[in-house]
Amino acid sequence: MLWKILIDAAIIIIAVTIIMGYRALSPARMPVLLVPSDLGLPYEKIEFFTEDGKKLSGWFIKSPKSKSVIICLHGYPANKSDVLPFVEFLYPDFSLFLFDFRAHGESSGKITHFGLKEHLDVKAAIKWLRSNKETKDAKIGIWGYSLGGAIGIIAADGNSEIKALVTDSAFANFPEMVTHYYKNLGPLKYVFASLSRFLGKWVLHSDFSFNSPENRISGIRCPVLIIHSKEDEFVPFVHAQRLFGKAPEPKELFITRGTHTQMSGTAEYQKKVLDFFKNYLKEEK
Repeated sequence: MLWKILIDAAIIIIAVTIIMGYRALSPARMPVLLVPSDLGLPYEKIEFFTEDGKKLSGWFIKSPKSKSVIICLHGYPANKSDVLPFVEFLYPDFSLFLFDFRAHGESSGKITHFGLKEHLDVKAAIKWLRSNKETKDAKIGIWGYSLGGAIGIIAADGNSEIKALVTDSAFANFPEMVTHYYKNLGPLKYVFASLSRFLGKWVLHSDFSFNSPENRISGIRCPVLIIHSKEDEFVPFVHAQRLFGKAPEPKELFITRGTHTQMSGTAEYQKKVLDFFKNYLKEEK
């Protein structure tokens, strides 16, 4: 009978959504396959705690020529070793601070919050830098990729400690990303997306508007460089346009080529990012 078919279909949709939601909230931990010394970089392995009790694992790569520090934020689901080859060019012009977000890499935690709590991880990283005698007065910049870029925006909202922000391939609106995730399901994507957002709100006890960077970027207190590819199939380029439109001055938009998973390592990219940080993290003579 029709009602039985509808009930069975509803049960299947709910079950599939729960399974996919669980996998999204508890991503498989990617192994840390690369350490700074593999690239000839000196580093100190560190551990620090967030205000809600998560133990995070990080690397501090101290520059012999600069007091300024760039905090580098990885994407999802990844860890600090994934972005290390792509931020190596910032050294030795800057010291680097890389760490694993909660529930990623070597850090503690069982679920990811997609920015709802990870901004506390950034806050803890800044606190560590301020407690370290070598970096207590350092100017701090942030480079963030994908989810890391979105978290960078959220962390910078109202935070005067952050003096320059670079985002690469960040999304603007998280609920839209949930819908986009189910794009291959046709009209059913709206059913799966609505149910996923409901379950996510129930599990995470928060409104996803709080981890939508376009709702937070107007509150940042530092210059921002937004980097995005027009060919990005996972986070459409329109997200970058909206972020740029809502960001306060000074701001820049740098358009790259390639898919979402192809972080740019071109000389043009490196020069753009280096020049941006050098301009806004100038050290007092």
